[in-house]
This record gives sequence, C-alpha cells and structure tokens, in this order.
Amino acid sequence: MIENLTDAELLSLSQTGDEKAFEAIMYRYNVQLYKYIYVRIRSEHDAKDLLQEVFISCWKNRHTINNITAYLKRSVHYAIIDWQIENKKILARQTTLLEKDEPTTYPVEDQLISMEIREEVETEISRMNETMRKIFVSSRWESKSIPEIALEYGLSEQTVKNNLSLALKRIRLRLAAFFFMLVYMLVTLSLQFLNGTTFHF
Repeated sequence: MIENLTDAELLSLSQTGDEKAFEAIMYRYNVQLYKYIYVRIRSEHDAKDLLQEVFISCWKNRHTINNITAYLKRSVHYAIIDWQIENKKILARQTTLLEKDEPTTYPVEDQLISMEIREEVETEISRMNETMRKIFVSSRWESKSIPEIALEYGLSEQTVKNNLSLALKRIRLRLAAFFFMLVYMLVTLSLQFLNGTTFHF
C-alpha cells in the first residue's frame, strides 16, 4: 500500500504528479506539523491556514525538494515567522499613526522585514563552523534527535547538545540585535513623522 512507502519514495512519486502519493505525505505529517505550529502561535484557525499554505508550497516546489522532512520543517519555521510579523506588526508604528490619515498596514514593508529575518538566520548559520552548522540543520530542519545526530557524525551526545545550544544562542543574539535596531529605527521615524521632520534614505 502507498501508505507504507518511505518518504523518499512518496516524494519521488509526487514529483511525477502522483497526487495520491502527496496526500500520503500530508497525512503522515499533518498532525505533527499542526502541533508544532499551534504550540508556537496558539491559534487553531491560523495554525490550520499556515499548514495548508505550507503543503500548497510543498506541492508547487516538489520538483526541487530533496528531503521532504527538512523542507516541511524549514517551511513551517518561516511560515511561523511570517505569521508573527503579520500579527505583531510594529506596534509603535500602529499606535503612533493610528490617529493619522495614513494606512496602518504596509504589506510590502512586512514582506521585506520577513525576508530580513530569514537572511539574518541564514547568515548566522553560514558563519557557524561545519560541525555546528550540520548539527543545527539536522536538529532544526531535519527533525533528527540528539542520539541520531551523534551517531551520524560520530560525536558524543553531550557534544551535540553543546553545539546545538551555542547555535541557538548565536541565532537568538543575532535576532535580538536585529529587532533592537528595527524598533529603534521605527521609533525614530515615528517621532520624526509626528514632529513633521523631513527625512531621507
């Protein structure tokens, strides 16, 4: 039965246009990914919408996918980031411009911020040494356990834990610095706007 095929076999069939094979992939990962999304955004409706968007993207890009688990994990991660930006959109800008005859949503700017966050994460990952980068990707993008990673790369589990902890810390620090700079810029621009100051880029 098709449900008994491996991920690689299902992906291969999906790439030929086999919708049944792709449905089997969705059935296999649906609950796991939904729980992953819901825990992070706490919205049942939005979690379902995000998951649907991820699967649609997966189907559209199936010909370029090599590892279905890694692709889904990465897509869900970025979908959550996009959702968080959309739903926590620059509170300073919204509150300061609320009384003005200006729109309070800027889809283009939001998309650019989302892209910036992705670039920040990818940049920090690329700056890691090879061992740390492999461990991070295996853990976060490919959903492998610490014992699996240790076995695959011939490392102790403690070494894997240490590298993963450092990798996460580096990414958090980079994003914290990025958001600090972003908030500073937005507050500055908002104050300039309220004071009628002209500014140039």
